[in-house]
Amino acid sequence: MLRLFISVLLLSALGACANVDFGSPNIYQRSDVQHSGTVQHATVVRVRNITIQSSSGNSGLTSLVSAGVGAFLGSRVVGNGNGRYIAAAVGGAGSAFVAQQVSSALSRHAGLEIVVHTDTGRTLVVAQPDDQPFVPGDHVLLVSTSSGMRVTH
Repeated sequence: MLRLFISVLLLSALGACANVDFGSPNIYQRSDVQHSGTVQHATVVRVRNITIQSSSGNSGLTSLVSAGVGAFLGSRVVGNGNGRYIAAAVGGAGSAFVAQQVSSALSRHAGLEIVVHTDTGRTLVVAQPDDQPFVPGDHVLLVSTSSGMRVTH
């Protein structure tokens, strides 16, 4: 019973963050496919590690479902009587708290803040996932599409 409880809790927390996209230069949105964008040549001026925090798109649904499952399973642990109500309350509150913490931790991802100087004289900053390495002095391309701007080699 405890294994089922933990499994449901982890699956609901993981489900909240499963489809988060942070604009990787290696991933294109469906709306960008077969549409033109613009490209500018630029030079990397500075690179800084950042943390990208996704927005909470589930509006507490994960915590609510986990609390319900925790309360149900908590009420099954202790026999009949008032003990099972206390176990249900503790199980529900505990599972909601754990789901919220797991969801929060999974919504943070490593990224880069990249400052570039374009060939036309503009200085721009782009934040994106850290799936491509950049160092000052790199000659890069600024790719601009309907879903945003990205820096790539």
